[in-house]
Amino acid sequence: MSKSPLVLLLVAGLMPGMVGCDSQASQQAEAQRHLQAAREKLGLANAGYVTTVSDQGAQDEDLLVYRQEAMDAAFEDLNQVMSLDAPSEKAQALRLAADIDASAARHAARKAAIENAALAGRSTVLMGYLAAIEGASSRSVALQPQYDQKIAELQAEIQEQTARRAQLVEEVSGLDGQIQAVTPKVQEFKARADEGYAKAQTVREKAFVTSGEQMYDLQDQAAELERKAAIESASAEQQQVVVNDLTSRKALAQAQVETIDKLLEVLNTQVKSAQANVQRQADESAEAAKAGADAIATLAEEYKSIADVHREAVHKNMVLAGEKAEKAVAGLTQAVSLSQGARGGSSEAESVKLQLLAAYVNQAHIATTHALYLRDLAGVTRALANSVEHVSPEAAGVYNTQINELAQAEADLNDRAAQAIEAGLALAAELAPEGATAEDGDVTAIVLQQKDRLNAFSQRRGS
Repeated sequence: MSKSPLVLLLVAGLMPGMVGCDSQASQQAEAQRHLQAAREKLGLANAGYVTTVSDQGAQDEDLLVYRQEAMDAAFEDLNQVMSLDAPSEKAQALRLAADIDASAARHAARKAAIENAALAGRSTVLMGYLAAIEGASSRSVALQPQYDQKIAELQAEIQEQTARRAQLVEEVSGLDGQIQAVTPKVQEFKARADEGYAKAQTVREKAFVTSGEQMYDLQDQAAELERKAAIESASAEQQQVVVNDLTSRKALAQAQVETIDKLLEVLNTQVKSAQANVQRQADESAEAAKAGADAIATLAEEYKSIADVHREAVHKNMVLAGEKAEKAVAGLTQAVSLSQGARGGSSEAESVKLQLLAAYVNQAHIATTHALYLRDLAGVTRALANSVEHVSPEAAGVYNTQINELAQAEADLNDRAAQAIEAGLALAAELAPEGATAEDGDVTAIVLQQKDRLNAFSQRRGS
């Protein structure tokens, strides 16, 4: 039977030359009290409801505020542990702090994903303005006095746009099939993640009412369940990013089909108008030029609004997520060093390294996703620059400057992702050497899954 911290203190006090041990045991006991307090506060944060509200419950935003306050309170206890001479407890405090930072990183990344998906619809509208500019430019050119030649050009454009429409219709069909194939995977991963977190919470609650080695075993079991659940949750987020991207591309293709339909109507009307009444060509040409200028002005306003939302709601959240993920990695790196010489031995060190591996995976996921969001915005900006180049070179120059800035930011994020991937793969090789298989045990299976995810992020980064 394990002795309580008090008994250990008394025994140490009776032994000659053990005054230093007595002091250390006292600090260990104090550290354990703070750890227990932190776990209880985290338990409240993870309860899924506001414990101080007894009626209809809190709104989602109220719950998020409540959870963050509970986590901040837990941080105060964890900081107390870090000030004490208790290496094993310090390592545990660092692990709990890393869990909090990882949770905050995932929350910020989810908020950015929601905002980025919402921007997809607005980007589709933006492409409609591009078609209006190009259509106005076509009308302006087509309605010059050399109408015979211009009618032929309009008819050629009708043929080209008709072919382009057929390609887009086929693209929409293909994207829809991909969406239907990926969407069930998101729900499947989420369900497994929810189940894992629920089991982990049950085990943690059981740990609160136990003591000694059994408490540590239960905590390790809970941490293991949470790590597995985190893998499933991250996989769900990864697949959701794919679904959002496919949905955005499908919406854009559908909008382009509708735009082409409208453009074809305009072009056919122009042909008939040119054939029926050549005398109106000059006036219609001027009107088309004005429509193009108006479209450019509207386009600039809408793009600025989209870029502002992207910067404030998507980019800032992803920056925060990246900072939290980096902090989690730094804390766990320190915890690895502390755990190697603390109670628990190699088993404790291996457990911390597994958590560190998950932190590297999370860091790579956030960096590559952030880079993807910037690449998407750069693609929209590039389409704008190309469309207004022949109408307003000055406006195109401004857009090209923004494209270069986005490309540099994307490159920096890809470099950061590469560092996380390299460190993660090195740690995975340490935990599961070359030739290891999932049949070698649960730990090896988890490591190999994380290794596969790191390799997938590496491929995404290079695409």
